[in-house]
Amino acid sequence: MAVADPADRSVVLVTLDSCRYDIAVKAHTPNLDRLGPLARAESPGTYTLPAHAALFNGFLPRPVSEFLALNGDRVDAIWRSAAARAAKRHAAIPFEGPTLMAHYSDKGYRVIGVGGVTFFDSTNPANSLPALFPEFHYFGRLSRTPATMATRVVDRDEVLPLTHTQRLADLCLEAERFFLFLNCPSTHIPYTTPCSPLTDRSGELLAVLYRLHDSHGSASGDDVLAAEDIAFLLGMQRRALEWADARLGDLFSRLATRRPLVVVCADHGEEFGEGGRFGHGHPHPTVSTVPLWCGVLGGG
Repeated sequence: MAVADPADRSVVLVTLDSCRYDIAVKAHTPNLDRLGPLARAESPGTYTLPAHAALFNGFLPRPVSEFLALNGDRVDAIWRSAAARAAKRHAAIPFEGPTLMAHYSDKGYRVIGVGGVTFFDSTNPANSLPALFPEFHYFGRLSRTPATMATRVVDRDEVLPLTHTQRLADLCLEAERFFLFLNCPSTHIPYTTPCSPLTDRSGELLAVLYRLHDSHGSASGDDVLAAEDIAFLLGMQRRALEWADARLGDLFSRLATRRPLVVVCADHGEEFGEGGRFGHGHPHPTVSTVPLWCGVLGGG
């Protein structure tokens, strides 16, 4: 039964891995836009592990505007951990547990984690993030698979969690209340989706981009991307976000009767040479500036 207090709602928390804010501005995202206005926010982490460690402790990317619009109300934050330093900032949902997952699990929610990038490979005991969930489902490339061009520059379908929206919705709807975390790798390099398969040109450019990521941006030989090449690759990320929006629309429609609180953000962005480097894991405005949407499905 839907209730007005956001603290008692089911939750869908989504990270669009590596998605740049400027790409979100340009993309056609009708399903995300129905949640509320797109906010420009700053992530506390520059790559997956620290960004999600902060997120799971309630520290979302902070809106540059200093507040969030949550179904007509202005809040400074969605969640606020008791471990945070004292402040007068208004949070919609204060909590005392060590993580969001522990908080919701203690309240009797079914807590489900879903991942798609290798930091979430739950078969690798070195990965700490999946272990924070009582139930975790991983769909991506195994983290101990050799990272060769043959394993990285690939078409992706079943390894993208959002290909499985019916299954994910069914898991949630089996419970009276749920907390679903969903890491979406479609916006992470190589940006391929069922609607945007590899071509000869994209394969060649992605191979160069991976080499630039691996070398921290020091171009040599043929590893140079012209402005039109970068625009092409950014266009791939935009189409990957638009595919994610369509699949999230399907997930939202399946969960709409529960009217959950939905928060969607990127964990970090990407640099495409603006400061002389490529990729992420280093401080740069295009890495730290991310999109953020929040709202309640169906409103109030």
